[in-house]
Amino acid sequence: MIRVSILAICAAFACSACAQNSAEEAAAPAHRLLIAGDSTAADYPVERAPQIGWGQVIDYYLSDDVVVLNRAVNGRSTKSYIDEGRWDSLMEELQPGDFVIISFGHNDSRDDAPERYGAPDGAYRDNMAAFAEAVEAAGGTAILMSPPARRLWEGPAMVETHGLYRLNAGIAAEQAGVEFIDLSQLSIDYFESIGQEQTKTDFLWLSPETANERFPDGVEDNTHFTEIGACGVARLIAERLPEDLVETANFDEADADEDGRPDDVPACAALAWD
Repeated sequence: MIRVSILAICAAFACSACAQNSAEEAAAPAHRLLIAGDSTAADYPVERAPQIGWGQVIDYYLSDDVVVLNRAVNGRSTKSYIDEGRWDSLMEELQPGDFVIISFGHNDSRDDAPERYGAPDGAYRDNMAAFAEAVEAAGGTAILMSPPARRLWEGPAMVETHGLYRLNAGIAAEQAGVEFIDLSQLSIDYFESIGQEQTKTDFLWLSPETANERFPDGVEDNTHFTEIGACGVARLIAERLPEDLVETANFDEADADEDGRPDDVPACAALAWD
């Protein structure tokens, strides 16, 4: 009887352990997406609205079982991201099977700021390739990306301002043997489809009439995004991610609205601060 009781207790513990393991497996994310980048990708608190980064809203286009770990930080370049220990911290978080989007360039080009600057065909390209190689060696999947376009127009066309940084982001991806998303060109094409005047709502443009406490006199910022701009850029990125990360049902196949944006972009923007 005692032996039977002991066996019964052991069996009960085994079943409990199995149930706990099953629950943990069910709760575990199918995939994790980490983001290394700058202010165009970063998360912002609601008091910074309407400024927002594409990394804060990209989950709208991802499957529910994908967890986004956004480690993008304002003002960082590949150099300062390394020097401040942020890359090492990201690598400590990295788990085999993780995906990592790596997008820098806005601040690497700051030759007036030596703590940020990296020559496009020198430190910048080397750092981008090294980032990708480190992720791959740790069992992750690296995706290198050129920086999103600035809102600079000449007549009916936008100007590509990232030049050699865009080029060398692609070269770094080729060197490391990883996927490359040319967000610089993709975002130019997207914003040109919307139009010069209309894209003011995609970027951080506030008139004195729409000013907030942070910008009481308004602001004309052609680098950072509002909710609708961030969602449009996030859509461009998500369309090019591996299929097992993306929730295709959230891509509206209907015709774009009158401003040239896909119908799902305003829906994403409406949820940006939820």
